[in-house]
Amino acid sequence: MFGLIVLLLDLHRSLRQGGSSRDDRYLAARLGPSLATALMLSLFSACGGGGGGDTPPDSTPPTPSVCTAATGLFAPLPACTSTTPCRRVAPELGVQSIENPTETPNCAAPWSQRYTHSVLGFTRHACVYRPSGASATSKRPLMLWFHPGGEGSADLAGSEASLLAKAESYDLTGDPERPGFVLVSVQGRNLRFPTAAPRDGQHHDFYYRDLHSPSSNPDIANTDTLIDAMVQEGIVDTNRIYVAGWSNGGFFSQLYAIARDDTATAGGNRVAAAAVFAAADPFAGISWDPFNETSVSDGAACRLTAYPVSDMPILMVHRTADSAVACDAVQAACFETEPGYTTTLWLTDARQAGLQVQGLLIGGLETGAMFDLNATGCTNYSAACPVGDCSTAPLSDACESLVNHLRWPDGVYNNPPSGTDREVDMLQFLADHPRS
Repeated sequence: MFGLIVLLLDLHRSLRQGGSSRDDRYLAARLGPSLATALMLSLFSACGGGGGGDTPPDSTPPTPSVCTAATGLFAPLPACTSTTPCRRVAPELGVQSIENPTETPNCAAPWSQRYTHSVLGFTRHACVYRPSGASATSKRPLMLWFHPGGEGSADLAGSEASLLAKAESYDLTGDPERPGFVLVSVQGRNLRFPTAAPRDGQHHDFYYRDLHSPSSNPDIANTDTLIDAMVQEGIVDTNRIYVAGWSNGGFFSQLYAIARDDTATAGGNRVAAAAVFAAADPFAGISWDPFNETSVSDGAACRLTAYPVSDMPILMVHRTADSAVACDAVQAACFETEPGYTTTLWLTDARQAGLQVQGLLIGGLETGAMFDLNATGCTNYSAACPVGDCSTAPLSDACESLVNHLRWPDGVYNNPPSGTDREVDMLQFLADHPRS
């Protein structure tokens, strides 16, 4: 995903300046000439190569039934291994197949550590930052961040988001004697992904919804273990354990936060609040059978029949147009997004179910000067769906709707910077919602 972001932003700059580099031509070839290709790439959202990993137990399903009313998928998404290779690979990864279940993030300085452990047969990694001064007598909040899918990486919390830069001194407690927060950026696994477009790659599994503690979902179990390990160090304020994520990571963050509202980890820890960007309903259906690798006609059966009961505070930041996770139903129809990938519909359904998910709508690139400022409604494409691709200048609304999804809202972009940092809104929401 990072490589795709860089190429998109380079193309955006080049087209505005009238230039054309090798990377520009490469991206244009991958996004154009048809919008359909751009949309296929845009579906990285619910999803992210070197690094190795263990070979986990075979994930081949024992029965032909893919969905259950209780857990969505009947089993965890299959990991990419030599026995279950992933061949519907996200295009930005640039490979034909994946046979290793885990990738290794760099976690270069200023990260404090690349944390490695084994959970449910998988070698797992996370980038960890501990603010100076954190101690048993000066405990700090803990934030776990989950990257987007496809080519996503734990390193993005520092390279694409500004969370790593803020972790040393940003105040999440209201106590000037306890600045900063412990930041854990979690590396996903290489998984077969149940979307119509090829999206196999690095993801966090929110389709297998075993919300129990302990959980048989390897990603939920990994998060439980990470939280308990950080708490055991004695430097975490357990009333301020937060989760945040982008796209696929945003879907998973919501699922995990709801799962660990009333039900604690094995170590007795629970989440206080969540803040996510560019996500929607983590309890919806599927459009592809990742076990038998075929399309499905009854993918709606993977949608939970009833949402879990939870008072978990969740902030959903999203833009006025998004071709990967649509702002509204009109955009979902235009961009043919996956089941459940419509943010305003999720906000309505969540509210009706009694879930505490609130939206923060901000302007997309297509709004011009209103980019990243508060917006009152989704961009209206009811008259005609946006057409075009990313190979022309000025960029089409269709292309800008994709770029909207690829830009984390911290106001720091390669071209051009908006200067409007909505990451601060996300952090303030978390600060305002400790566990009591």
